Order: sequence, then C-alpha cells, then structure tokens
Amino acid sequence: MSSVSGLSEAHRAAARKTVLHGVDLLMAHPAAVHYTQGPLRWQGIDKNLLVAKGQCIRYGDCSSTATWLLWNALSVYGVHDIVNGQNWRAGFTGTMAQHGKRVVHDANIKVGDLVLYGPAPTFEHVAVAIGGGRVFSHGSEAGPFLLDMDYRRDRGEVRRYI
Repeated sequence: MSSVSGLSEAHRAAARKTVLHGVDLLMAHPAAVHYTQGPLRWQGIDKNLLVAKGQCIRYGDCSSTATWLLWNALSVYGVHDIVNGQNWRAGFTGTMAQHGKRVVHDANIKVGDLVLYGPAPTFEHVAVAIGGGRVFSHGSEAGPFLLDMDYRRDRGEVRRYI
C-alpha cells in the first residue's frame, strides 16, 4: 500500500517518528491535556504548537488531537490537509473517513494510521496507531490513553495518510 502524502520513504519514516514523539509528549503531560469539543480543540494548529519544540496541546478531542499529530508530522514537508480536507483547521471522524487510504489488513497497519470506531460512514471516535497492536486515544473516553487497538468492539476502518 502506498502513502497518500507523496513523501519519500525516508520522509514517511521521519513523519511516523514525529507522531510517536507527539504521543510521548502528550502522555508525559496527561493532566494538562483537557477534552473539549469547543473551538479550543484546534489551538494546537491555530497556535502553531510544534512537537519538535516540545510544545503540547492543552485542549482537544479525538479528531483534533489526531489531526494535530499528523499536522506536525506532515506539514513540515509541505503536505496540505489530506486528513480532513479542511486546510488543517477543522474536521471530525467523518471527514477523516473520507480521506486517506483504507488499510485492509491489520498486518499492514503502521504508526500514524488512524483507527476509526463506531458506525460507518461517519464513525464516532478515532485513535492513532502507535505499533504493536496499540493506539493512542484522547476523546470520547477521556484520556490521553495508550490502549489495545481492539479496546472497543466497534472498531471500524483504519485509514492511512502518511
């Protein structure tokens, strides 16, 4: 399966490392990361908070947090919003399901792929694959958390953007 970002293999590997670094950053400050579905959920991108500088979001929901991680990983290479198609400013699980490429087999899941949960086509929750059958989740069940990918029985599609 090829990527949708058009990046070289080396850049995709670096982008996946950025996702993991962002997850580590968020997990190092769990009490500082608050759940919201309000406008503050986009402050990570709006305020240009960069994982590379050790900057952490303070507010987010599942889709804005996942978008922020992928924005950090992809925008440094000039990749436009291929996650939500909203210029990195908006989106939800439904827009994520409309973009990227579907990963068909679990054996093909890579770091940075997004795992969608709930009923298709819009789904209701998203988590970020971090390898080893695990996901990073922040949102509907609070968090941030590191969980087994199948922690919910309603796991749906997996989408790739890197």
